[in-house]
Amino acid sequence: MNQLALVSTDDNALRSTGLVTTGLVTIDPAALDAITGGFDVSQAMQAGNAAAGPGREAGQTLGAGFDAGYKVFTGKDSSIGSAVGGPIGAAAGWAGGFATNTYQQLHGAKR
Repeated sequence: MNQLALVSTDDNALRSTGLVTTGLVTIDPAALDAITGGFDVSQAMQAGNAAAGPGREAGQTLGAGFDAGYKVFTGKDSSIGSAVGGPIGAAAGWAGGFATNTYQQLHGAKR
């Protein structure tokens, strides 16, 4: 049988949870199955993945705009915006999707 183990070396932390014993405490997974609700990390990650694509596209567009603006003001070509815009946009999009889903899960339905 698989069991979840909680280990603490702090006697006060164990006492504050009502456990007077020290060492290893196990929780039967069947007891965890009875818990409803909670936070679904997989759902939040999927929301982040779904937002990464549009974020990448927005980042590429902004990066290309940066390169164009740089050329207008300096007269020199630049590709830094195009090179980093997509990855930065994808990371920002993923973080935004993950954060939005997390907030929705913790504070109720979509608003």
